[in-house]
Amino acid sequence: MNDSTGADPAFVLKPKRLKAGQISPIGLAALAIGIMSPACGLFALWGPMQTATGPISPLVFIAAALLALPTAVSYAMLNSEAPSAGAASTWLWRAVSPSAGYLVGLTMATYFLLAALAQPVLLGLFFRDFLQFCGFEARSIWVLLIAILLFTLPVMWTTHRGAEASTRLAVTLMVIESAVVVALSATILYVKGGVPGAINLAPFNPTGATHGFNGFWTAMLLGILAFCGFDVVSTAAEETNAPREHLPKAIILTIVGITIFWALNAWVFTLGIPHSQVVKYSEQGLTAVTPMARQFWGAGNILVILTAITGISAVYITGALGASRIIFALARHGLLPRPLARLDASGRVPRESLHAVFALVLIGNIAAVLLLHGNGLAAFTWWANAMVFFATLTFTAVNLANILYFRRIARARFQVLRNLLVPAIGALLTLYVMYESFFVALWSADFASGKSVVGFCVLLFALYIAIVWLMGRRAPERLEGPAPVEAPE
Repeated sequence: MNDSTGADPAFVLKPKRLKAGQISPIGLAALAIGIMSPACGLFALWGPMQTATGPISPLVFIAAALLALPTAVSYAMLNSEAPSAGAASTWLWRAVSPSAGYLVGLTMATYFLLAALAQPVLLGLFFRDFLQFCGFEARSIWVLLIAILLFTLPVMWTTHRGAEASTRLAVTLMVIESAVVVALSATILYVKGGVPGAINLAPFNPTGATHGFNGFWTAMLLGILAFCGFDVVSTAAEETNAPREHLPKAIILTIVGITIFWALNAWVFTLGIPHSQVVKYSEQGLTAVTPMARQFWGAGNILVILTAITGISAVYITGALGASRIIFALARHGLLPRPLARLDASGRVPRESLHAVFALVLIGNIAAVLLLHGNGLAAFTWWANAMVFFATLTFTAVNLANILYFRRIARARFQVLRNLLVPAIGALLTLYVMYESFFVALWSADFASGKSVVGFCVLLFALYIAIVWLMGRRAPERLEGPAPVEAPE
């Protein structure tokens, strides 16, 4: 028999809620910035971005920010009206239908899971650099595989301590990595300042693109990847004080601040070494930042290696937190296996959801490294591109939710600019980016790095549609009542 909400009490685990008030406004900013990572957005993406389109990476970061901004406004509007750890899933559940909310919930969980999944192999690349700095030969595939396991253990330990401890660590790592990036850029400017004409604005000139329109959109895929994750703060609504006030501010300020940081430092990095060297390192599956830092700092490049490791670890932590919270919310409602809704009795941590996240992360990383013959950079790029697919679907859903939620539920606060024009632009831009980046640029690439990503993403999303349809046919009671996570009081 259903309860007063209309949901089946055998599946909805009402008493189990995440601990409120764990995350401060600073912690929210750390979650958003931490998953994008000021340092690693440059260390991991700057080289492949320039390889794809030429020495104009600052322009790519700015263009990606402009594409992300309308969606950020939609997130801010919806969080100010109805903050929820279910985010887009909750908003579409209410404004469209439970089936739509369920589908977006699965999409969001995959988005954040892939954000976490892409990190261990990247940690392995910088661990390889660290071993080489120490004088060890580190080219073996076993180095990557060992690093994947080695770095997952402390991340697991951190996330099992709860959101408060995790965000506190993310703040610390964010400050350290940002300071190292600024110091390296300052060194490059100081050295280049003594060379006539070495400091210029050429990286902001679009004519510097070397691979045409397809090259630009391939780089834009990486630019969008850089901004993926700012919305992770929405999943922390249940654990945040005054979410209606703090969530919108954290989202907008994060986008603006990190865009300035990336554009300026990418400009300096681009001036630092010739474009041909960046391409050479990327083609060898290496990060270009470490040898560049060695050129300007000598043995001091160890700071870049260590900073990259700490920054990627912060992304790993926040991705795992976001994915586990969405999985927990869906499982609590009976839309995923019920054991995934179990909470740690003392820390209010969704332990089983975290276990599932880390199991999938390890399996996915090991499989990618083996199938791509030990090319860690290719493995990272593969999973990162897949993440962008599910991120763009989520962003499109949020823009749609902005329009429909304020038209159907919060009519008194509907405004044409903020709740119609901006989200419509955001949705159209996001869909256009998906088309150009996935179904044109990636589909025209080889099977291993392009077509396989597109095929995997499309098939997985089709599977989710089938799951939602089957749930509606076989257990319609689970698609009744309130959304998986309602707005906190």
